[in-house]
Amino acid sequence: MLRDLHIQDFALIDDLWLEFGPGLTVLTGETGAGKTVLLSALELIMGGRGDSGQIAPGADKAKVEAAFDHVGAGSELTVSRTMTSNGRTRVLLDGDLSSVGALQKNVGTLIDLHGQHDHQALLSASRHIEYLDRWAAEPIAPLHDAYLSARATWQAAAKELAEVESLIAKSIEERESGKVALAEIEAVDPLPAEDDELRARVPALQNSGRIAELMNQAIDTLRGDQAALERLYDLDDVLGQVAGYDQSVVDIAGEVRTARTTLEGIADAISEYSAGIDHDPRATEQAFERLAILESLSKRYGPTLDKVIERRERLSKLVDLAENSEERLFDARDAEKDACSTLEEAACALSKARKMAATDFIAQLSAAATDLELGKVRFDIDISELPFDQWTATGSDKVEILYAPAPAVPPRPLAKIASGGEISRVMLALKSVLGEADNTSILIFDEVDAGIGGATGLAIGAKLKKLAATHQVIVVTHLAQVAAYADAHFLVSKVEKSDDASTVNTIVSPLDNQARTKEIARMLSGSTSQTAQTHAKELLESAAQ
Repeated sequence: MLRDLHIQDFALIDDLWLEFGPGLTVLTGETGAGKTVLLSALELIMGGRGDSGQIAPGADKAKVEAAFDHVGAGSELTVSRTMTSNGRTRVLLDGDLSSVGALQKNVGTLIDLHGQHDHQALLSASRHIEYLDRWAAEPIAPLHDAYLSARATWQAAAKELAEVESLIAKSIEERESGKVALAEIEAVDPLPAEDDELRARVPALQNSGRIAELMNQAIDTLRGDQAALERLYDLDDVLGQVAGYDQSVVDIAGEVRTARTTLEGIADAISEYSAGIDHDPRATEQAFERLAILESLSKRYGPTLDKVIERRERLSKLVDLAENSEERLFDARDAEKDACSTLEEAACALSKARKMAATDFIAQLSAAATDLELGKVRFDIDISELPFDQWTATGSDKVEILYAPAPAVPPRPLAKIASGGEISRVMLALKSVLGEADNTSILIFDEVDAGIGGATGLAIGAKLKKLAATHQVIVVTHLAQVAAYADAHFLVSKVEKSDDASTVNTIVSPLDNQARTKEIARMLSGSTSQTAQTHAKELLESAAQ
């Protein structure tokens, strides 16, 4: 359950704290007051994409924080996401630094947020397979995983076969030239980044004499007569004598000994480096010769040494294939055939599970639609097999939910037959069915009542109230008939800032019974007259029964 929400410097919100409870919560207010901004803030903590344009004017960052109760094995989950004007995001989960991906995993799965754009998603048949799979997750998810694994294996086998066939198709002349190139590269046997390493070594080889001279000076500075180490030994002896009279200098003497030990280590390292300096002019000559060979090789087969090494791998496959082409082609075809057969079996099992689940899914969707005053509508679901070359990550099926607004009308695609008000109710029915199936604890709806009014609005309110018995439900609505069913009612409004009348701030106020009656009256008739308030009270009393 979402318990607390804090929004700071986000869009038109300066600093807002909200407390939510169980049941049905509604957010109402005039158009443009900022109701949808609250849902945009929630999308941020669900791991949605942030935009620096959402930061309030004049602010350098925006912050959204939330606390959830009864999450998994823990009793609480706290979330914080901060966006800065330079595009950076900072995420905290239970006080620890985290990522947007972790938000999607830990918070996104708690909330099903139905935005206004989701109406269009319902009209897109490509989304229907997702709805069915989500509803029947228990039997379908493992079969879908098996399908994805088989698909990955088949894709790898198909790629290998295509590569073998492509290599075989190359002319004999190409194979022979490949052998020559491979022999030249293997004769040099370049190592990754070897040319860069040689370029880095050459200055040291060319100047080995001067380097040795300088390092001898360094050693003499540390270990020569009256040098740094000898002076430190003298200083250590002096401080040791002083410590015999005054213990307060013991720590100073210890620091001197530490410095002495450090310098001794430096001196040893310099000596070791000096001993390894190569004064052999031949070594420099060999480095230049090797570098020239590598650069020549890169020009012919590169343009970089890394590309030369990649080409060696390709040519090695080509030459190997030339000698074992029949065997390699047979193996590749056999592997692709086996992988394809396994993929087809996995797709068949997945499709069979979908068809078995479809009947109960449609029955539940129909029952939910009946609660929403849709009358004697009918649903059906069409599951057909796609051609093999059109199979996707979802499987071999094309799934489409069909809708008939009356018994005598044959079921057809939703986009071709359902009105705007019907789409709203079908989506609510679908969301309620999905919410119950996958145990999403928080359902949020943004104007699910679009295009609806009157008795149908009451049906939607009653359905949301029923959902709120098992879920926390938060609804942005313009319908008084829906708002009347709420357990908690918040009014969203814009007010002028006291320090700048040209700018506004979105505020959210919890309504008591009297204020709620006035808001319901405004939603019903546009006024808060006594007559309007009387009608509002009647609506509230009816919804409470």
